[in-house]
Amino acid sequence: MKTSSSIPAILLAGGLCLGGFNASADLEVSAAVQIHAKADFYAPLAPQGAWIEFGSHGRCWRPAGVAVGWWPYCDGSWVWTDCGWYWASDEPWAWACYHYGTWINDPSLGWVWVPGIEWAPAWVYWRVGGGFIGWTPCAPRGVVVAPALFAFVATDHFHDRVRPSTVVFNDTRIIRQTRTTTEVKRENRVVDGGGPRRVIINEGPGVDLIQKATRTKINAVPIGEVVRRTPAPRGLTPTGRVNESPARERQIPSDDGKSFPRQNGVVVPSQPTAPAFPPNRPAEPPRQGGEDREKDKGRGGRDS
Repeated sequence: MKTSSSIPAILLAGGLCLGGFNASADLEVSAAVQIHAKADFYAPLAPQGAWIEFGSHGRCWRPAGVAVGWWPYCDGSWVWTDCGWYWASDEPWAWACYHYGTWINDPSLGWVWVPGIEWAPAWVYWRVGGGFIGWTPCAPRGVVVAPALFAFVATDHFHDRVRPSTVVFNDTRIIRQTRTTTEVKRENRVVDGGGPRRVIINEGPGVDLIQKATRTKINAVPIGEVVRRTPAPRGLTPTGRVNESPARERQIPSDDGKSFPRQNGVVVPSQPTAPAFPPNRPAEPPRQGGEDREKDKGRGGRDS
């Protein structure tokens, strides 16, 4: 679906602004968890959602039990670290779905997470300007992200706890005043007093801008300390896999409380549920996958 003519046609080809990286960063969710393959997510995330075959993206994951209007990166807080802005959330899948992989907003299924094995403080695009800051989940390479998918807050409230009721979507006045400002890079940093490690940096809006707007001094928290606040699920082994027999068949609850049958190890919903839209938003916001695009000048792509 194309954006309305009243909204600037500023669309990002998924992954264009995140840089083309050939190797994974060294930093993981904790010293006890190491993700080496997408399959390492299958068992840990199964209790909180459903694994589905999703077009060309292969096996992807949908969260279960989320409220109508649920949106990624809208229940938590932004923490300034020595590796940029880190998304901290109490949602049970936060350790995986906000620090690895990408998201797609599908017209039939709602938000679907596409696994990736590279860790970052947050995989989001940013928009800044006019007294507002917005963000939206990064998409896989080639998938379009419309401005209407950005969640906005006033700059002087950016450092507050973020809740679904405090963010604004698809406000053309805000969209016109903001511009994409996303820079993700890899640098060597000392983590937890150890030797230098290669880590992803997601700077987003400058901390000076936030400090000026909030009149508050914001000190960078060491990334290792912040990561420990986002625990991985129990039973996760140091290799990233859960101690569970792979042959065990399970019924996993869907968003509406029913069960999805497992076929050849993959959970397949018999019928897709209706997409969940943010509260107080148009019933049909622009979706990813539109035809119009604007190249993000001077930046490379990112593989999920």
